[in-house]
Amino acid sequence: MVGDDRAETYLRLLAETELRRVLRLPGRMGQRYGEPDPVRPPPWAFGTRSEIAGSVAHIWWVGDVLVTVGLLGQELGARIAAELDVALTARAGPEPSGRATRLSRALERAGTRPPGAPGESRRPAQPMQSTPIGRTLRVASERAPSELHLMTLVRTPASAAIAAMMRMSWPSDGSSADLEITGAGPQHLPYDQLWAVDDRGTRYRLQLVGEGGTAAWHGTAELSPAPPPGARWLDLIADETRRLVRLDLARPEAAATAVRSTAERSPGAPPGERLLGGLAEQILASAGDTGGASADPNLGEIIAVLAAAGALAPDSPTPGHLAAVCQRLGAQGHGITAPARADIPVRWASVLAGLDRGPAGPGPEWYAPLAAILPDVDQTRFALGGLTSAAGQSHLHVVATGVPLPAGGRDPGFSWWLRDDDGAWHVGTQSHPYLGDSGQTAFRVRLTPPLGARPEEIEVVVTGWLNRVRAVVPVPRPRGMPDN
Repeated sequence: MVGDDRAETYLRLLAETELRRVLRLPGRMGQRYGEPDPVRPPPWAFGTRSEIAGSVAHIWWVGDVLVTVGLLGQELGARIAAELDVALTARAGPEPSGRATRLSRALERAGTRPPGAPGESRRPAQPMQSTPIGRTLRVASERAPSELHLMTLVRTPASAAIAAMMRMSWPSDGSSADLEITGAGPQHLPYDQLWAVDDRGTRYRLQLVGEGGTAAWHGTAELSPAPPPGARWLDLIADETRRLVRLDLARPEAAATAVRSTAERSPGAPPGERLLGGLAEQILASAGDTGGASADPNLGEIIAVLAAAGALAPDSPTPGHLAAVCQRLGAQGHGITAPARADIPVRWASVLAGLDRGPAGPGPEWYAPLAAILPDVDQTRFALGGLTSAAGQSHLHVVATGVPLPAGGRDPGFSWWLRDDDGAWHVGTQSHPYLGDSGQTAFRVRLTPPLGARPEEIEVVVTGWLNRVRAVVPVPRPRGMPDN
């Protein structure tokens, strides 16, 4: 799809329009403060450097939109913006270097490489194995009591990570306020170090990596090196001698074999549709935040750019669907001119209905190990490692290999949706991924609206640019463990 002539022609014509616009601006460079602009500027007059920067930034922004939907190569979009920068800056006064050096610097400022430079290659997806663990380590600390839930071990030939969630139970008397302000996380565990040992006596370094709010932390327990497939169990050890819990690795992977999944090509819609769909998902997800729903203030202009470049059909209903979502959620300042439509997509309507119902109360808190390896989506392999509901939020824990670099700053990435037992849809928002040393990434997908009761099974839909995967995944109940 990259290399669409219409997109390149559109961006070059837009750059020429910006060039003429800035050149026609009244000349102000070199004037003393307080002097009026000339009524008839001479032909060589040009705008200020801030106006030049704004013009170049606008072309870069439009190019970024076209790069995101795959109609323009990243280097080409950056070069067109850089050439405009050079053309305008050259008229602002002499520079000590020649045009080639100025162009190189402009490309550097744009954050890209000059054409012909070797590109970044993704690491290929690796074979993955998952083993449900489902154990809880309860820490009876006086000032920072917590539960560390260890859900599923995901292994590749070179890495191993256990999906984990830590729930704090801060004292209600406020005696731990100084600790609460640092947020939930493994820093509150009363151990100097954690490590693991398997049934053969092999030791493994264990590192807890993730992110959290005040009450809950989500992440992974990374093991180095990766335990071999033949390991039967791991003992989690604190400091040198204290065994905390045994993790059984020899359990049959019934949950993994029960997963029903299908892969299909993504619908052949114009490329702009998926970008707008991703932006709609962001608006829906933002309604679950404390600040309320928000929309990209440039949304109307994004729609105009996509339509002008041929990436969006003239009669597309999606702008009207976006206008309806913004209207329902009270998101202002989006700039969409299309009238709101009533026939919004079923999934979007389901999320809106769930948000309208609102939270019924604190609700039950639970966690569940999942053991599902999905078919590849755009050459990326995902392992679902856990499903949690705590502190008013629900998360799907994911470990992946073969994750590509985003195509542009507005790339929506993969689209995540989850349907529960009642048929209600939840839109997923992917957290910033943590890249492990061996190429695997771990992240969380926050669900909006949050799940209520623990479902018996879920349907997960992951969509990329090229294909889409649907998987029906059982949600088992984890085994408990005694207090430590």
